[in-house]
Amino acid sequence: MIHPLVNMTIKGAIWYQGEANTNYHQEKYNCSFPAMIDDWRMAFHQAQEGRRLSISLLDLSRNSTSDAFPNIRWHQTADTGFVPNPRMQKTFMAVAMDLPDEKSPYGPIHPRDKQDVAFRLSLGARAVAYGEQDVAFSGPFPSQILSTPKYLEITYDQKVSVTPSENIFEICCSESESPWDPKAHWVPAPIMQWVPTTVQLSTSLCSPTEQVAALRYAWRHWPCDFKACPIYSATSIHDCGESCQNVTALLFSNRNKKACLHLLTLSPKSLLYVLLF
Repeated sequence: MIHPLVNMTIKGAIWYQGEANTNYHQEKYNCSFPAMIDDWRMAFHQAQEGRRLSISLLDLSRNSTSDAFPNIRWHQTADTGFVPNPRMQKTFMAVAMDLPDEKSPYGPIHPRDKQDVAFRLSLGARAVAYGEQDVAFSGPFPSQILSTPKYLEITYDQKVSVTPSENIFEICCSESESPWDPKAHWVPAPIMQWVPTTVQLSTSLCSPTEQVAALRYAWRHWPCDFKACPIYSATSIHDCGESCQNVTALLFSNRNKKACLHLLTLSPKSLLYVLLF
């Protein structure tokens, strides 16, 4: 697929994720996707004179009622929950899970709003590929999570704009304090209150004999309506300025289908767009 291009000098590539990977070797995607990026960088290495190719990726919006879509979003990041990370350096992601289009004539998996997607990708390209300073391309990131018997307190690395939600956050309740426990289970963690950089969540749905073993956010195929997720950067919400990118799309623990751990060769339906810079 890329062989005709490997003698060209390009700055980066955009991977527009295809929905077939939600089923096609999904549980291997956390390995095969980073491996594909490594392979592309090796292929372009000579033409790039040793410069590392920047790779951007887009997460998927709604098309399912199963865990397949949050699973593939997680695997897109090599099971880290964010990019760039140590396994996927010089990469960036544009969040699209808050841009659903249920009435799209092409089906909800093909939302018509590409302007926001393109804008979010451009912010990441400017910051990661071109090294521009002071470009806000990343959403609120949790810098600390404090656990008490009655609540969790999440402190973010920037000011946040919060909308109340009963179920966007979920906690894993476990009697052994481990998310690997076979009896561990996920329950909603309602937002109780918040201040500029901190959000407090209720843990009351865990029984008195259980501890909170893990926390996750927006773990569903369609977590929120159009630009209406509960946690955004406070700097410029909804204005298609720098924080149209800044929906918190982070997932805060490893997963597996047997307990609280949710947890590919690449599918031909994953579309490749190469940018020539």
